[in-house]
Amino acid sequence: MEDFDAIFRGYYSRIYGFLLKMCDYNMELAEELAQETFFQAYLSIGSFRGGCQLGTWLIQIAKNRFYMSLRRRKPEQAPPEDTYPPANGSENGMEDKVIQCELFLRARQIIDGMSPNMSEVMLYRIYSDLPYAQIAALLKISEGSAKVLFHRGKELLRKKLKEEYGYEI
Repeated sequence: MEDFDAIFRGYYSRIYGFLLKMCDYNMELAEELAQETFFQAYLSIGSFRGGCQLGTWLIQIAKNRFYMSLRRRKPEQAPPEDTYPPANGSENGMEDKVIQCELFLRARQIIDGMSPNMSEVMLYRIYSDLPYAQIAALLKISEGSAKVLFHRGKELLRKKLKEEYGYEI
């Protein structure tokens, strides 16, 4: 039990941060999913074979918990107000916040519409900042493939945001 407490303390902030980004900055949902992640990890720690780093394994569990929560969530349910990223502090804070949130949500829609492997690579790099080697291990592809998928995904994201919405990033 003490060993798992060390795992919890060592990885909680990383898992919570990953989930916070995945949940569009909904702090309550991210907290709930982080707790579910560590509970599931506690139940499954005996099956962890060490095929990847412990943090990578925990992120995989967190991602699965996030997608399970999306399936449970009712489509007509409006997102809470605290799901938006913080404003950057400029004079036009509210306007900047709206623009930033809109860009964030549209980018996420485009990423979700990509091929499964490309979408996974994009999410792991953007939301968790995982190295390509870990992403490759998770997706059972080569590191080079992970790099190519991310590069192509980034270009596709940039192109679609510009063409469909007029955003340049």
